[in-house]
Amino acid sequence: MDLRQLRYFIGVAERGGFGAAASALNIAQSALSRHIKELERELGGALFTRTARGVAVTESGKVLLERGRWLLGLVDDIKAEVRTENREPSGTVRLGAPSSVAEIFYPPLARLIAARFPRVQLELGEALTELACDRLLRGQLDLAIVTAPQPNDHLCYETLVEEQVFLIGPPDDPKLKRGRMTVNDLKHLSRAMLPLSRTPFPPEVPSFVRVESSTPMKRIVASGLGYALLPYSGIYQEVDAGQLSAALLPWMSAERVLALPRGRPISRATQETRTLLKEICGDLIRDGIIRTSQRKRVIRQQRTSAH
Repeated sequence: MDLRQLRYFIGVAERGGFGAAASALNIAQSALSRHIKELERELGGALFTRTARGVAVTESGKVLLERGRWLLGLVDDIKAEVRTENREPSGTVRLGAPSSVAEIFYPPLARLIAARFPRVQLELGEALTELACDRLLRGQLDLAIVTAPQPNDHLCYETLVEEQVFLIGPPDDPKLKRGRMTVNDLKHLSRAMLPLSRTPFPPEVPSFVRVESSTPMKRIVASGLGYALLPYSGIYQEVDAGQLSAALLPWMSAERVLALPRGRPISRATQETRTLLKEICGDLIRDGIIRTSQRKRVIRQQRTSAH
């Protein structure tokens, strides 16, 4: 049984005869009769009885008529929904990202969504990599920007960019004047601040606090209480304003990754949001806000990544 046969059956049932139905359906009456006989043979019984005025549905025919109308209505709804989706994305997209990433991606994303896809509603949240991945798995997020996530069979990853990582310190810090650090230089720091999710400093460097958000981390560093690691995109404003010193760590990078749940349908709105995030990333690179790592990619387990 296919949808065409179902439409033919409903046409005959609603018009009470093969002649009127054949005319309305634009099909030869003999062909219409043949389709109905094939349907009756497949279903194992008669669907119509002949009357003085034409035909009437049998009891089994009444069941098929009721279910068939519902099914064809559902098919029409699906077509309408897909056509609407193809014309203009709509619905809610729930996006999560670390605070340092959210700060530079969320404002332009909100502007572009409002301008290009006014029927899409954004829910923008902040979350570290582990929390964002967990929320994706729980269905609480549709999309996330994460940093060097752990392999997970239930998530799909797409590298967005690999950013250069900088050691940051208070203004005019003499250790950072050269603008570039070595691994040995890093080992001789007085103390460091760490992100909650990673320990990027050598074990020789003592730490006294772990900070979830980059904003308080930068303020603590600026006060001279320690050093921290961040990509340039998270510090460019403070460096330009003279509020922080920074030195490149050429062997280190922060891999920014787009993460989506595997096996879950992705809405058109989410797909368009993912495309816009890539566009924004390109703009940020061209504007010098994101500085990309030029070194070749190596196995993740052999690379130290910063939050």
